[in-house]
Amino acid sequence: MKIYQLKYYIGSFVVFFILSFFVLFFLEQEVRKAHIEELQNHEINVVKLESDFLGREFGMLVSDLNYLHHAFNEQFIGDNSFEELTNHWIEFSTHRRVYDQIRYIDVHGDEKIRINFDGNHGYAVPTQELQNKSDRTYFTESIGLEENLVYISPVDLNIEQGQVEEPYKPMIRLATPIYDDMKNVQGVLVLNYLAENTLLNFRQLAENSRGELILINSDGYRLSSADATQDWNFMFEEKKGDTFKKEYPKEWEWLETNSEGQTNTDNGLFTAMEVDLSQKYAINSKNMTESGVVFGDGNWQIVSVFLRNEENSAYFNDNALMIMRDVLKQNMSYFILLALASGVIGFLIHVNRKTYLRIKYYSEYDPLTKALNRRAGIAKLQKLTPVSERRDVQVSLCFLDINGLKEVNDTLGHGIGDELIKSVSDTIYSEIREQDFLIRLGGDEFLIVFEGIGEDKTEIIWERIVNCYDQINQNEARKYNISVSHGIVVFEGKGKTHLDDLISEADEKMYQEKKIIKAGLNIIKEIT
Repeated sequence: MKIYQLKYYIGSFVVFFILSFFVLFFLEQEVRKAHIEELQNHEINVVKLESDFLGREFGMLVSDLNYLHHAFNEQFIGDNSFEELTNHWIEFSTHRRVYDQIRYIDVHGDEKIRINFDGNHGYAVPTQELQNKSDRTYFTESIGLEENLVYISPVDLNIEQGQVEEPYKPMIRLATPIYDDMKNVQGVLVLNYLAENTLLNFRQLAENSRGELILINSDGYRLSSADATQDWNFMFEEKKGDTFKKEYPKEWEWLETNSEGQTNTDNGLFTAMEVDLSQKYAINSKNMTESGVVFGDGNWQIVSVFLRNEENSAYFNDNALMIMRDVLKQNMSYFILLALASGVIGFLIHVNRKTYLRIKYYSEYDPLTKALNRRAGIAKLQKLTPVSERRDVQVSLCFLDINGLKEVNDTLGHGIGDELIKSVSDTIYSEIREQDFLIRLGGDEFLIVFEGIGEDKTEIIWERIVNCYDQINQNEARKYNISVSHGIVVFEGKGKTHLDDLISEADEKMYQEKKIIKAGLNIIKEIT
């Protein structure tokens, strides 16, 4: 491929590539903007759905506790055998299937009734196996509550014989004090809720999230996340301190000051909503003693984490370099086609340009002598000799005529006549300066334009041209002699001289010289 063809190809490709790239870039930005807005709304809805779900779950637990409290309140008082109560609770445990234990503990911390659930049925624990729980937090926190208040313990994993039970058994304990008619506390009703049921439903709903949905307690520990190995770290000494706060410190700082909302950080899009369980019961969380529910775990946070990574890059539009890279990657086939199309377009431009230049050349130049034709030559001359003449210019015009051209054509043929014309013009080109130019006015008439010099210097150049003609006549065995008549005039930017008048004056000088030269001129040589 020639250099100028390559230039058209590269030019076409660069123009179309830049235009296409920026259109695709801004379209990609708008698409990403729409994607991120849709994602933001989606994650808000998912987080809200989870929050509402947890509220309903805890609402049902408190309802169960209140039912057991008020339905069997009279049987807690006195020295009852609890036989009838036990039978009711076994049936309740078997039916509900979500309580690991249902217990009544007296004011001294002794278990009076304990119903365990074995996974299928509830059953009563023998009296000799009942224990004292006076040192347990859920007992000490609830035994001192006013009547009808409910204590909800922090969620943790069940411990057996000092070790975390496996498989993990997440547990939440709900407790409410039992009072007699004299307003004396008699004991505590306790439900050990198998929180795995709630967490399992939480994980199922979390599948609707585009990112990772995490349930975090008030200390920043994960209670439920996509990576189960990161959950319950507070239950193990070697994992304490491995929190959401440690992994995302800036985002945690934002969470501490925003109960709900969204933030877009270097790590990604974070959507959060605080699970303020007190609000689920339409109670005043500022005055917990009148609220009806006392929480031992504070408020939980539901956080959707949509990470800023390679997989999710299409959802972020605040990194121009990333968008540019993705635009190139996603549209590589288009840019390859563009390169091919640019080659075709570049070739067509090249062909069109060549055609245009050829047409333009033949519209301005004489094809035989390569001199400017009359129209183009006079137009160029007029630019050198403006009508306004407001600046000093000096242009010399040498009008010339080929002597005996008609005789050569008639005697030797037009082919030889063309040779004569071309020899005259080629010699002129070899002697004039780069800024000078030649105009073919007609068949045998030419005008040489000398820019910036006067008549004396023009005559010197003309003498060199004539000497070249004489050399050709003497040294080449042509059947004719080259003879040219000339007349020189100078335009110096003074007065209102018209260009046509100057050319006519030069023509007249040429004609006077021609009469002299032709008197003894033999154009056709006598060949011996």
